[in-house]
This record gives sequence, C-alpha cells and structure tokens, in this order.
Amino acid sequence: MGRRKIEIQPITHERNRSVTFLKRKNGLFKKAYELGVLCSVDVAVIIFDEKPGQHEKLYEYASSDVRDIVKRHIRFSGEKDCRTPHDFSGGS
Repeated sequence: MGRRKIEIQPITHERNRSVTFLKRKNGLFKKAYELGVLCSVDVAVIIFDEKPGQHEKLYEYASSDVRDIVKRHIRFSGEKDCRTPHDFSGGS
C-alpha cells in the first residue's frame, strides 16, 4: 500500500515554510549530486529565494562549473525534455 497523495499548496506558516525549504533544498541538492554521479551527467540546480523585506538569496548546486552548464543550456539546439509545474500538478 502506497502513500496517499497530498495536495501541494503554499505553506502559510513562515517558520514551517522555512524549515520545509531548508530540508527540501538539501534533499534536492543531494538527489542532484546522486544523479550526476550515478549517471555521469552534468547537473545544475538554481534556486532564488526572496522573502518580503529581505534581499533575494541565491542557492546553487552544480556537478561542474554552473556557468559552463548554463552556457551549454543557452547554446543547446537539440531535442529538449522540458517540464513545468503544470506537468506535476495533476491538472489537464
């Protein structure tokens, strides 16, 4: 028996949102690292976090130089598998 799906929606309580962000960010970076090592691929994860009344903060993980990966992304003209939030929201 699998876990039931939860509805993904913004977390309204600031402390809970901050704790969830830190845990999810670290988990995402770990998964990106594992994907890069296990599959011998270049991986980059870029996260911008801006809280009201505070400066924007940048978090990044890259298996090699993030600038080189971004430049490759910009120049790339081959087949792309692009995803958006709509692909994961269950909407039609």
